[in-house]
Amino acid sequence: MVTATAATAGICAMAMALAGCGGGQGGDATATGVPETVNYAIQSDPGKLNPITNATGDGVQLSTLAYESLLSMPAGSEPTGNIAKEWKATTTEATFTLKDNVVCSDGTALKASDVKATFDYVIKDASDSQYNGVYVPEGVEITADDSANTVTFKTSTPQSFLAEEVGQLPIVCPAGLKDPSAMDSKTFGTGPYKLESASAGQKYTYVRNDSYKSGLPDGTKITDLPKTIVATVVTDQSTQTNMLGSGDLNLVKLSGSDQDRIDTTSYKGTKGGSMPMSLFFNQNVARPTGTLEVRQAIAEAIDRSKVGPAITSGKGELMKSIMPAGSSICSDADSSASMAKTNVKDAKKLLDEAGWKAGSDGVRSKDGQKLTVKILYNSTAGSAVAAGVELVQKELKAVGFDAQITPSDQYTNVIFSGGDWDLLISSISATTPAEWYGIFSGDVVPDGGNWTYNADKTYFRLADEAASQAGEDSCPAWQKAEDQLMKNVTVLPLAQSWDMYYSKGFTVGTDPTGNFLPTTFKAA
Repeated sequence: MVTATAATAGICAMAMALAGCGGGQGGDATATGVPETVNYAIQSDPGKLNPITNATGDGVQLSTLAYESLLSMPAGSEPTGNIAKEWKATTTEATFTLKDNVVCSDGTALKASDVKATFDYVIKDASDSQYNGVYVPEGVEITADDSANTVTFKTSTPQSFLAEEVGQLPIVCPAGLKDPSAMDSKTFGTGPYKLESASAGQKYTYVRNDSYKSGLPDGTKITDLPKTIVATVVTDQSTQTNMLGSGDLNLVKLSGSDQDRIDTTSYKGTKGGSMPMSLFFNQNVARPTGTLEVRQAIAEAIDRSKVGPAITSGKGELMKSIMPAGSSICSDADSSASMAKTNVKDAKKLLDEAGWKAGSDGVRSKDGQKLTVKILYNSTAGSAVAAGVELVQKELKAVGFDAQITPSDQYTNVIFSGGDWDLLISSISATTPAEWYGIFSGDVVPDGGNWTYNADKTYFRLADEAASQAGEDSCPAWQKAEDQLMKNVTVLPLAQSWDMYYSKGFTVGTDPTGNFLPTTFKAA
């Protein structure tokens, strides 16, 4: 079905330059002009839909349709209340007062104790969740008062952005927590949509929850939103572009050169969050990258001024920080001075001194073992990312690495299971520096969420010092912690560009990670 559609759409696109050939644009419109049906493409099948255990990009996007968190994080803006009406926080305690009209999709009113129950589920039953240590601080104590409609979080370890961290966990309704396995294929949330049907690897259809009220922006009625959102798995962005032109899709998220094919006089473009591409290092001592000298050599062998344009189709800019563009938290972060500078001669010297000697074929070895590194990346990320990865491979081979590319459309499963990889080139990001601390610390996978196997005690000390300070006042201290990540070569930021949402007749708002927010559809 997809193949036939793509072929027809391709002919249409060549003839009409995406100016409105064939197909419809989602059927009838709502009273505001937003289409009744939004047909959107996701790049990979999310698999199990449990919002607590599925932290893949497309999995998170789908979960935002049916599940809400305490807070909403619009791109470039301060947090707003989602389930929460108001909140107050210090570095060790945050209290949220819930809105009075929060109702689950099955009609059950959400109570404060239900919010607590979701956190308890993560801590006790879903300890392998990638949100443990990120949105659920280690050792956090949670109390709920149903009569006051409040939930309070206390932690003995200070958190600079405690409210923002716990405020992002998707909240599951009682029916879902009663049978967690059911969450893999059904939805149990308080969001504006609920899953109607799912065909694994093909299509996921969500229908509007007309009893939804809690998270609607001022002046917006539930009937102003699309009645149906259909998410179709289309792994190739070029095919997505063709399907937009034919009318088979009316909302797409594109990056790189595929953006150049859009007729912007017909299609409205909206920034979908920055796409920060970084190089992450597997620091497991059993891997070659488990030693600092090898990581330094890799960082110095890479020319970011060449890889950056390649990986963003010439549309991006070199990153100065692991904090993404558009972030409203610690937005002035700049670790440029601490990043490794390109120096091929020194990279070779580092490897020589570490005992990795070049053979007749140029590949280095030590104690009979070749200097092999496996470069993992998301195979659905597009041709520009693939080109950037290939350039990294070429640069590493030039200094003696046996660099092997291992693309995967399930790359997050590889890293979270402790799989076979040395380098990861990915758009993994975080909205606060404290979230990075959660990612780069704690127990290693598969028992914990520390998939880089980072054990840098200096970083931990600096991050602890930063976490003891509240809000934006903590940003200079977080800057020192981030600088240490660069010195330890835990991560090397490469380049970032902007993903763009394209649609005809309507727009949609986004969060800092580039997911669209389902309550923000507006006629354009």
